[in-house]
Amino acid sequence: MGKEIMETSHRKVFREEIRNAIREAIFSGELNPGDRIIETYWAKELGVSQGPVREAIRDLEAVGLVETVPFKGSRVRSLSEKDVRDNYSVRICLESKSIRDVITMLTDDQMEQLAVSLQDILKEMDDCAKRGDLRAFTECDTAFHRAIIDATGNQVLLKLWEQCNMRNWLTVPALTNAESLLQLQSGHQHICQAICAKDVKEATSTLEDHLTGLMDGFIRGIQP
Repeated sequence: MGKEIMETSHRKVFREEIRNAIREAIFSGELNPGDRIIETYWAKELGVSQGPVREAIRDLEAVGLVETVPFKGSRVRSLSEKDVRDNYSVRICLESKSIRDVITMLTDDQMEQLAVSLQDILKEMDDCAKRGDLRAFTECDTAFHRAIIDATGNQVLLKLWEQCNMRNWLTVPALTNAESLLQLQSGHQHICQAICAKDVKEATSTLEDHLTGLMDGFIRGIQP
């Protein structure tokens, strides 16, 4: 029994490491939308069997990064305009709920802790924008929105949001200059200020404008 548990544990670790490696290849642009994900290549590259590679690919398919086409194998998913709109409509609902929850449910001490966390992220985001560091800025963007959701303590909400946010990495290249990043940072600052003021209407409307603007930019980026 002990050996079986150990083998299962190792298989889980392999699966997570493989999933992270393929995901990083997608996020970095090494793999582009439409590119095939070849099991034998990744098995050889990472020194594992094809079994955990296949499992890792299924995990990425579950969050929308990968699609499997019958008789053609797996490939990085290409997002249509409808995919982007559907994704953002759900994300707006999830994040609006998280804002309402933190404003109405958090104690003053918890709200203060959240405000400190958000301000720290905003400072780093500002530095990234001025450097024009798109990848680091995107990581800060994710951290900002996740901090609000984490503060709710709602794990179901967090899981659903992670699926939506994961898909957004595919369209990150739509943001390419420091000016656009600084504008985004300003939008995050406004959201933070409204949350700290416990202004639900202002915070949620600012969030919706912010995400709708991103959605429109991403749609322009994927259109031929």
